[in-house]
Amino acid sequence: MSHKNTKEADDKYESSVQAEDSSVKDRSYMRTFKWSLPFLAAFLPIVLISLYSYRVASDSVRDLIQTEHHSATANLSQLLMEDMREGMNLVTAVASVPGTVEAVRNHDSYTMRSRLKAVTVSYPQVDRAYVTFPDGVLWEEHPSTQAPPGLNLAQSEWYRNVSKNWKPYASGIYRRTTRDKPAIALAAPIKDESGVVLGVLVFEYPTTQIAQWLQNISLSHGGYLLVVDHLGNLVAHPNSQPSDPMYDRYGDLDPVQKALAGTVHMQEYRDPLHQSQVIASFLPVTAGQNIWVIIAQQPTVLAYKELENVSLNIGLVGAVMTLFTLVMVLAVARIDAKNVELNSSLQVLNRQLREVASIVHFSNDAIIGMTLEGIVTSWNKSAQAMYGYSPEDMIGKSIIHMVPDERREELTDILFKLQIGEGIEDMETERLRKDGTLIPVSITISPVDDGNQTVIAASSIDRDITERKEIQQMKNDFISFVSHQLKAPVTAIRWLLEEILDGDFGEVSPDIQNVLREMETINAGNQNLINDILNISRIDRGVISMDIQPVSLSSIAEHAMRDYVTAAKKAGISLTIIHAGKDILVNADKEKMAEAISNSISNAIKHTAKGGITLRCLAQDGYGVVEVEDTGDGMSPEILKKLFTRDQILGGSATPDSSAGLGLYIAQKFMSLQNGDVSARSTEGKGSTFVYRVPLAMDGEIEK
Repeated sequence: MSHKNTKEADDKYESSVQAEDSSVKDRSYMRTFKWSLPFLAAFLPIVLISLYSYRVASDSVRDLIQTEHHSATANLSQLLMEDMREGMNLVTAVASVPGTVEAVRNHDSYTMRSRLKAVTVSYPQVDRAYVTFPDGVLWEEHPSTQAPPGLNLAQSEWYRNVSKNWKPYASGIYRRTTRDKPAIALAAPIKDESGVVLGVLVFEYPTTQIAQWLQNISLSHGGYLLVVDHLGNLVAHPNSQPSDPMYDRYGDLDPVQKALAGTVHMQEYRDPLHQSQVIASFLPVTAGQNIWVIIAQQPTVLAYKELENVSLNIGLVGAVMTLFTLVMVLAVARIDAKNVELNSSLQVLNRQLREVASIVHFSNDAIIGMTLEGIVTSWNKSAQAMYGYSPEDMIGKSIIHMVPDERREELTDILFKLQIGEGIEDMETERLRKDGTLIPVSITISPVDDGNQTVIAASSIDRDITERKEIQQMKNDFISFVSHQLKAPVTAIRWLLEEILDGDFGEVSPDIQNVLREMETINAGNQNLINDILNISRIDRGVISMDIQPVSLSSIAEHAMRDYVTAAKKAGISLTIIHAGKDILVNADKEKMAEAISNSISNAIKHTAKGGITLRCLAQDGYGVVEVEDTGDGMSPEILKKLFTRDQILGGSATPDSSAGLGLYIAQKFMSLQNGDVSARSTEGKGSTFVYRVPLAMDGEIEK
C-alpha cells in the first residue's frame, strides 16, 4: 500500500474515533440533562419544603420567645408602675400635709427632721428623704449624709424638671457623691395655701428592689431582664450590686431609642455591657412623667439552639431525599411531624391565652370597661349577675343611672381623676341594681392609656361586699351586746366590794381586806377592758359623739392626771405638770382628750421604776400640745411601729395590772375625731414621750 493510501486510512480512523468520542459526549450530556430534570424536579420541592419548614420553625421559635418576653416584661411593668405610682402618691401626700407646709414655712428644722425620719421608718423603700429651698439649696435631710452646709442641688435632673412647672417628678437613676449606691429621686414641690412654692420634698429610692424583682423573673435559655431609664442609664440588672458604677451605653442604641419613643418591638442587637449578640424585646413603660424601657433578652446562640437543631435535621433530610426517594418521603414526614409539634406548642399557648380571657370573662368580680365620660364599652358575665343588666342594656349607655342620686358628685370626682390619669383603689360605695335595690360595693378603677401617656378609657372592677358588711355589722352588734351585758355585773361587783371594805357588812380582818383589794384591782381592770371594747365597738360603728368646744388645755391635762396622783406617789415617782406662761384655749372634747392622755400616764406609771412623769402644755404650729414624758423603760422601734394599731394588743404576756393594749388605739381614734393626732417617740432604757395635739381655738390664749 502506498504511503498516500496509508495516510488516508489513518485520517479516516482518526475521524471515526473523533466522531465516536463526540457521540459519547453527546449521550453523556443527554443522560445528564435527562436525569437532571427529574432530579431538579424532585430537588426543587425539597428545597422549597426545607425553606418553608425552616421559616415556620423560625417564626414559631420567635413567637415563643416574643410570648415569653411579653409575659415577663408585662409582669415587671405592672410591679414597676405600681411601685412608682405609690411612691409619687406618697411624696405628693407628705409634701401637701399642713404639718409639712407649716414646718417649711416656719423653718422648723426639728419638726421637719422628725417628719423625714417618720417617712424613712414607716416606708423602708425610702432610704433617704430631704427638703431643699425653692432655689435647690439643701435644708434638712434624714438620715444625715454629712453634706456640706448650703449644698446646691439645682443642677440635679429632678430639680430642673420639678422647677419647670412645679409639679411632682420621678428622676432617672443617679449616684450622689455622698452615697454608695444608685437611687431614683421622687420629688414634689411644697406649696402653701396660695400656691407659693416653699421648698421641694425629695424621697430617694434605691434600685435594690428593682434588682430583686429582676432576679425573681427568669427566662429560658439563659435569658434575663434589665431596666433602662429615660436618659439611657442602666437602672437595674439581675446581677446589679450597690457598688457597681452607673452604666450609660444603652442610651446610644437605636432599639432603646426606638422604645423610648414609645414603640414596642423585638430585634437582635449587641449588648454593650456583655459584648454578646442577643435577641431582645423592648417594652416602654411609664415612670412618673418619663418613659423607661424594660428589656427582656436572651443570648442569640442559646435562644435559637433548638432552631439550629431543626435546621440541621432539615438539611440532612434534604440531602438524603436527593439520593433516595423513599428516604425523601420519610424525611418529609419527619419534617411534617416537627411542624405539627411546633404548631401544637403554639396551640397550647393560644389555648392558655384563651383560658386567661375566659377567667376574666367569668370572674366573680364585675369587670366593666368605660370611656372617660362614663359610657360603658364592655360588660362581663359577673357584672350582669351583680347588677341585673345584660350587656345589651349597658353597652353604649352611661353608668350614671347605676349611681344613687346622693353619690352623683362622687362619680363626677372619679371621672375627673381618671381624666388626669389617677385611679381609684378599693373604694367602698353603693350602686343601684336594675330592680332598684341598693348594694354596697368595693370598686377599683384604673385609667387605660394609649401607650403615649394619654388616657383614653377606664376599667372598673366592682365587688359585692354585702355579705362582708353584714358580717361586720353582726360582729359589732355582738361585741356591743356582750360588753353591755358584762358591764352591769362588773359594776355591781365594784360597788359591793366598796361596801364590804367600808364596813357596811361588819368588820373585815386585814387579811380579808388585802384579798378584797386585790379583787377590787382585778375587777377595775376588767371594767377598763369592757369600756375599751365598748369604745372600739362605737368607733367601728361610727356612733362616738364628740362635744367639741373651746376649753383650757391646762384643765384637760389636770383632769387627765387627777386620778393618778395617788398611784404615782404609791409607786415612788413624781407626777408634775408644766404650764405655759399663758393658758391655752383649744377646740376639743375635754372628757375624750383627757381619757386619751390618761392612758399614757397610766402606762408610764406601770413602766417607770424611778424618776417621774412630766406633763407639758404648750402651743405649737396652730395646735395645742400636751407632752407626757416619763423616765421609764422605753420602747423598741418594733413596738413603736404598731403602737397605735390593734396589732399592739397584748396576748399571753399581759399581767393582772396591765391593760389589754387597746387604750392607745382608742386614744388615737379619739384624737383623730377631734381633728388632732397623737404620736410617740422613745429610747429603750431612757423613757418615752407621747405628744397629743388638737387645733387651737380662735382666741388661742386666755389671759391669767
